[in-house]
Amino acid sequence: MDYVIEEVFDIICDIDKVLTVKFKLESDDDDQYREILDSDYFEWCYEKYLRDEESDYEESYEEEEDGYFNNRFSVDLWNMYYCNEESVMDFIYETYLDEEHLPSPKN
Repeated sequence: MDYVIEEVFDIICDIDKVLTVKFKLESDDDDQYREILDSDYFEWCYEKYLRDEESDYEESYEEEEDGYFNNRFSVDLWNMYYCNEESVMDFIYETYLDEEHLPSPKN
């Protein structure tokens, strides 16, 4: 990773499962920001949710039908637990590996 997100201005996780985020990198000018519109964020969160929930579940209960967790993740859960600066920044750093993959700055 060759960039650092200095500030996140706006995060929208809409009902169509699209993330919109505006942010500024340390290397951007003061009056610039970048904007990502990404439809993969919901799926990324869903996979993270499954990993987290299944590991929690395995610690508590040993027997349950396969697919139990698949029915529990919704847009509401997505908004409640993943529409925040920490999760969005994790997603950006994991998905956009270097500054070249990020959108260009806007004024």
